[in-house]
Amino acid sequence: MGIILDDKFEHIFTRSKKCIVNTDIDGIIAGMLLQQFLDWEVVGYSSCCGKDDDELWLKDAKEDIKKCVFVDLPVSGSAFSAIDQHFVSFDADGIKKYNEDGNKVNPNVMRKRVFKNKNRKCEYTSKYPFGTAHFVLAVLENLKMINKDYVMDLNQKIEDFDLADLLLRADRVIGNTFRYNNNCFDWAEWMMTLGGQKTQTLFDIVKNEYKNRLSSEKIVEELLLSYGCKGTDGDCSNLFRIKDYEKISKYFGFLGDSFSIKSLPVYDIYDFKRLKGQKLSINNYDLSNAKQEINRNNVFSFAFVNMHTLSLTLFKE
Repeated sequence: MGIILDDKFEHIFTRSKKCIVNTDIDGIIAGMLLQQFLDWEVVGYSSCCGKDDDELWLKDAKEDIKKCVFVDLPVSGSAFSAIDQHFVSFDADGIKKYNEDGNKVNPNVMRKRVFKNKNRKCEYTSKYPFGTAHFVLAVLENLKMINKDYVMDLNQKIEDFDLADLLLRADRVIGNTFRYNNNCFDWAEWMMTLGGQKTQTLFDIVKNEYKNRLSSEKIVEELLLSYGCKGTDGDCSNLFRIKDYEKISKYFGFLGDSFSIKSLPVYDIYDFKRLKGQKLSINNYDLSNAKQEINRNNVFSFAFVNMHTLSLTLFKE
């Protein structure tokens, strides 16, 4: 029997919403799936990595971001809606608040994976190790929102790799599975229960072929760099910063053509200019300083980079 989703999912995964997506390959593919199957309008892009140049780019300066869903971006304020996998709660109290907000969904929250459990043991290594795009695909299948005539041939050849390799490049699924085998297998089983046939086929590949696809992962990384992305995760925020719409269009077009779905829109963008990122050290898993920092600042987004570092994106004063 598959996972039964609560009403929050049907409230968020409804038709004709507006959304703002992350500028890496994970956010872009997730945004394309939501645009294709739920008719969502992508009205903005963002990069929130805990860096000085964190930014939000909007189609219209008057866009109300509180009425948009942030995709693959761990926005934290109660007024904001999000579909994300980066966020890991500090503890059980954080999960309670997250659920009470009622406008965000996240696999770590669904399985109650926290940074530190009630016994004060760090559980970060049991977090969700895959991408938001894979989570979105599984949820859309669970809610029966993918058109029956849509074919996702994961064995379809693109350049020198399969479509599966491109989809699994989102958040480095193959590399993660090679390094963190037990945790990835556990989550792969959960994903196969959450999603439908396409998700099951994808994660069957993860479980049984991950070692054989390590070389393909490198080929995909090089291809993404050739489109002008600044990193191997397919992040094109550098192209947004210099407003290179031609390269962005080519990159989006390649991804759309690969998955046989509509490319994301490219338009003259408005720089939000109200965000600033920073990194915060977590010493000996002591979260008190991190909690104080969040409470004293107007935080837009936060997520753990690893067990020792927290990424923050703040609203500028």
